[in-house]
Amino acid sequence: MKITKKQLRRIIKETMDGVTPEIWADQYGLDTDVDNDGQIIIYLDADQASRVTMPPGVDWDATENYDEQSWTIYTGEYDEEGGVWSDEKDYEAGFKS
Repeated sequence: MKITKKQLRRIIKETMDGVTPEIWADQYGLDTDVDNDGQIIIYLDADQASRVTMPPGVDWDATENYDEQSWTIYTGEYDEEGGVWSDEKDYEAGFKS
């Protein structure tokens, strides 16, 4: 079985910290997403927000959204593959002339 660098990093992080945004979200049936900066975020509706508790020892920030019926958790952890592309990747993808 092959393992990617991303998977290896996640395994190491799980071993060291015991919790990742992905594992925590999965426990509550939530999905993770990546914002434009590459930060891993978790969206919750009001019902989900009332049922979950933040894992101990994390420095995540939960913010109520403008609709006042949903929340976003900003984990402060970044996905290597997400976020805004660098100029080099833009060039490689053909976005620069």
